[in-house]
Amino acid sequence: MSSGNGHTTMKDVARLAGVSPATVSLALGNDPRVNIKTRKLVREAADKLRYIPNEIGRSLRSQKTETIALVIPHTSQHVFSHPYFAKLLEGITEVLNENGYNLLLSTTAEENDEQSAYEKVLRNRRADGVIVSSASLFDRNFLRLVDSGFPVVYLGPWTNNDIYTVERDDVMGAFSATDHLLKLGRRKIVHFTGPLNHQVGRDRLEGYRLAHQQNQVPVNEELVIEKDLSVNAGYEGVTELLDRQIPFDALFAGNDLMAIGAMKQLLERGIKVPEQISVVGFDDIDMASMFHPTLTTVHQPMKQTGILAAQKLLGVLNGREDIEKKTVLQTKLMIRESCGG
Repeated sequence: MSSGNGHTTMKDVARLAGVSPATVSLALGNDPRVNIKTRKLVREAADKLRYIPNEIGRSLRSQKTETIALVIPHTSQHVFSHPYFAKLLEGITEVLNENGYNLLLSTTAEENDEQSAYEKVLRNRRADGVIVSSASLFDRNFLRLVDSGFPVVYLGPWTNNDIYTVERDDVMGAFSATDHLLKLGRRKIVHFTGPLNHQVGRDRLEGYRLAHQQNQVPVNEELVIEKDLSVNAGYEGVTELLDRQIPFDALFAGNDLMAIGAMKQLLERGIKVPEQISVVGFDDIDMASMFHPTLTTVHQPMKQTGILAAQKLLGVLNGREDIEKKTVLQTKLMIRESCGG
């Protein structure tokens, strides 16, 4: 959406008026959920910037569907069996059911797919707002969705402060895991990162580096290895390290599935966990306390993330202006058997 000069966007109007892009959209459509004073403020900002709204887009937004979309871009074949997704979905649906909303699940395998998860929601006006899970930092479709002024809540950290987010403190979570290993005397700590084109992967790597820095232990870059977040990735990653005879005495995995895969291979090779190699994961899925040895991991409140994301999005849709942009949930290190302390 742009003005006659092609430069002014809804975000510019929102910034001048001191409200969210979603509120601008509602206000320009005279939505009664936005109070008269705020509507007047938004119209004045739009007039000052000579902003001309996209009438088609505005008319689409005025058609309420009582549906929220959960968009999972670049969906892997494993996502629906992942314990994180199940807990997240439980939290979202709990709130939506209480408020009479339906949930639409929209996925896509490729960022450049013309039938992307985002376009399927926007093109047919199938939802009033969108919760987006784990988009790539370079996902152009997501950025277009945000720029459109469509109500969005993103699950995880994002570089743009204009976006509503619900995130975990991944830096401190990863710091606590790595710091614990260093305090146990481990010095050759492998880190299997998640995909580094996602902010969560970068933040957990930052926490890993920060712990080394504060303990005055240099990072061996050979031990920082980017992997996808699967059991097989952890298993194959350890296989490669052992076959290449790269020495390590601990492993911090970007999630529990990788950690479990790593432990499986270590145990198959006759390597004792934690006596020879300590292992720590991230997420605290149910399987973490069932595997033997039980997995030390960083707990993140997965269901609560879904609850807060849904509550935040419904608040935006209802025109509330007291909603904080960023909600950060704290993590907690759960010490079990796999690290020996």
